[in-house]
Amino acid sequence: MARAGLARVGRGLGWRSLVAGSALALAGAIAVAAAPSADAAGAGAGAAGSSAAAGAGAAGALPASGSACGKAVGPFSVSGTWVLRADGEPFISYGLTVPGLQRPDWGGSVALDRVKIAATAKDWCANTVRLQLNQDDLLGPAGTGFNQAYMTAIKSEVALAERYQLVVVLNDETNFSPAANRELGPTPGTEKFWRDLAQVYGHDPQVIFDLFNEPRMYSVGMSQAQKWHLWLDGGTFGGVRYSFGMAQLAAYVRNTLGVRNLFWIEGPESSASFAGMVQQHAVLNVSGVVYALHHPAGQADTASWDADFGYLVTTGVAPVVDGEWTNYEPAPTAYPTAPRTSCWPGAPNEVPQFLQYLAEYGIGMNAYQLQPGYLIRSYSNLAGPTTMNAKTWTCQSDQETQPGQGAGSQVLAWFRKQNG
Repeated sequence: MARAGLARVGRGLGWRSLVAGSALALAGAIAVAAAPSADAAGAGAGAAGSSAAAGAGAAGALPASGSACGKAVGPFSVSGTWVLRADGEPFISYGLTVPGLQRPDWGGSVALDRVKIAATAKDWCANTVRLQLNQDDLLGPAGTGFNQAYMTAIKSEVALAERYQLVVVLNDETNFSPAANRELGPTPGTEKFWRDLAQVYGHDPQVIFDLFNEPRMYSVGMSQAQKWHLWLDGGTFGGVRYSFGMAQLAAYVRNTLGVRNLFWIEGPESSASFAGMVQQHAVLNVSGVVYALHHPAGQADTASWDADFGYLVTTGVAPVVDGEWTNYEPAPTAYPTAPRTSCWPGAPNEVPQFLQYLAEYGIGMNAYQLQPGYLIRSYSNLAGPTTMNAKTWTCQSDQETQPGQGAGSQVLAWFRKQNG
């Protein structure tokens, strides 16, 4: 969409890569083996280094401070615009993303991931954790190998999350792949990735499959029809032939692999909007689908939210979840930088309005992430959320007077209100 063009310039690798240095440095400082043993994978044992560390390492332990918060038991099913739990009651996801396994150097992030999983359950009143994975880390860039150590790490993190009674969302991410510019949409490697994951989790009622992270076969000026056609059926983009799109990927995982897991499906243009999906006949024809918005890029107001994703609920099309969202000030710079969808200029007023909108529509949210300056102030306390000051808040990186502000406190309070 033209209205989100400049804002989206910084929303891909640029803003994500800011996390890498400090996160990996901390992970290296945590005294835990980065690559867990097979035994640890089965038991989900071993993590230390934060306010949640004791819970992460204690076999069978449940989070004390989060024990009053809602938990959900699958299998999950879709009825109209609602997701239902095993008991037939609505399931609305409130959670955080834990992204350490998405990077090529994933081994150095396992310890920190485990601490974040524990904090998600213990300190943030969440019922869901979303683990970002990378098909190339499991299969190699050619999509033909198999990394047993990586699969063991996945099993370890899922086991730990399930011990905390969290619903686990497994997301296939290719932004950090060596061949990322040739993996802007699903590839044969994506199908093989889900074939391998389905063998382990295809009948796990607590696991949701988030099939492809932020499809990116889009360029400025592309028509809505072109955008949705590429997303749905594949085609040639950027000199790369994508032999199928999200329709075939979803059908393959559901029908060929026979999995029963709930699906989160992300839209085109990095899933910033689902505007036009119905008009372009791009609604997927498979069961158990929730459409997962990411970082809405338009105006922060009710009319834009209705047009971008709310209409899917109000017109009875399908359930919606905000599968990845955050709001924080950019890091200070000496020069102006392009605005990002992760910072709304009016966030101190707009974020509460957005959270109220989600609650009124029965839409859950997965926040990104327990990173200093995003949702938390410091790695020394993963329960200490960032805050916003309306008098000093700015999205202009060269005009920071109070750096480090973010929406953490609003998200935490909202989770406690909705899920407490």
